[in-house]
Amino acid sequence: SALAKPDAVPDADAKTYLEHHKVSYGTPERREVRQIVFPKPEEAAAAQDRIAKGASFAEIAKERGLKDTDTDLGMVAKAQIIDPAVAYAAFALKSGEVSAPIKGRFGTVLLQVGKIEPGSQKTYEEVAPQIKRELAESRAKTELGNLRDKFEDERAAGSTLAEAAQKIGL
Repeated sequence: SALAKPDAVPDADAKTYLEHHKVSYGTPERREVRQIVFPKPEEAAAAQDRIAKGASFAEIAKERGLKDTDTDLGMVAKAQIIDPAVAYAAFALKSGEVSAPIKGRFGTVLLQVGKIEPGSQKTYEEVAPQIKRELAESRAKTELGNLRDKFEDERAAGSTLAEAAQKIGL
């Protein structure tokens, strides 16, 4: 870090780095998700019809012998949901909505979304100093490694410490 020069890192490099690592500089949207897994798609479709006619998601779960702990996935980010089809569907719903039957990895599911916590993304201005410092330190480590390799090559070629240092400009 003593050799790093964060002020020498161009804004373009830091902005490119931020674009590729946005997840590290913000918090993802999180949703309260509940799911009921059905072994047969027909059962899920029948349950969805009942919900459309006024039955609640909780009633359907209770009829199937499920407790809240069996259906509640908690407050989760999209990346925390193992099944991509379920994750996509859960993050397409509005608060309070129940999904159509979704064919997932572990069966056909109905989802209900409760509370939604919006994600946040830090601006470039907020993270630029940190990114520039990280990039500068990474580049300094690379330069130092290259210098060490050149020095060792000179030493292996038979140069004395002083000669090797002089040849590589130390």
